[in-house]
Amino acid sequence: MPQNVIELIMADHRDVETIFERLRSQPENRPALVAELAAKFVAHARAEETRVYPELAKADPGERGEVRHGIGEHHEAEELLAALMEADPDRPEFTTALERLVKAVKHHVEEEESDILPAMAKALSADRLAAMGRAFSQAKAEELAKPPRPKGRTKEELVEQARKKGVEGYGSMTKDELLAVLGG
Repeated sequence: MPQNVIELIMADHRDVETIFERLRSQPENRPALVAELAAKFVAHARAEETRVYPELAKADPGERGEVRHGIGEHHEAEELLAALMEADPDRPEFTTALERLVKAVKHHVEEEESDILPAMAKALSADRLAAMGRAFSQAKAEELAKPPRPKGRTKEELVEQARKKGVEGYGSMTKDELLAVLGG
C-alpha cells in the first residue's frame, strides 16, 4: 500500500487512467463513472493544492513556477470536467468532452510525474514525504465527503473578464457566449 505522498499521487493517476478507460469501454456506466471521476479528481486536485504544492514551493522555491503551472492545469481540467458532467452520455459531444479531458489530464500527469514529483523526492526527506502522504490522504477524504464542485468560471467571473477585455455587449451574453468570445 502506498505510503508517501509521491506514491499516493501516482496511484491516483493510475486510478484516473483506469476510470478514463472504463468511460470509453462501458458506455452504459457513464453516469456513475463520471460521478466517480468528478469526486476523485476534485479531491485529488484540492489535496495537492492545499497539502502538497505549498510544501514543495517552500522546500524548493525554484519550483514555484511549476507549482503555479500545475494549479493552472488543475483548473483547466476542472472546467473540462464540468463540461463532461453537463454532456449527454449518449451523444457524440460526450466523447468529444471526454477526449479533451483525457488529453489535458494526460499532459498534466506527464508533467507532474517528470517534473514536480522528482523535485519533491529530491527536496524533501522520506519522513516529510510520509507526513505529507498522511496530510494528502486526510485532505482527500475531507473533499470526498463533500459533493463534487469542479471549478468552472462563473458567469459573473466571465462578465468581469469580458468587461476588462472591452468585449462589446458582454452584459447581455449567455455564459456559453461569454466562454466562446473569451476563448473557452
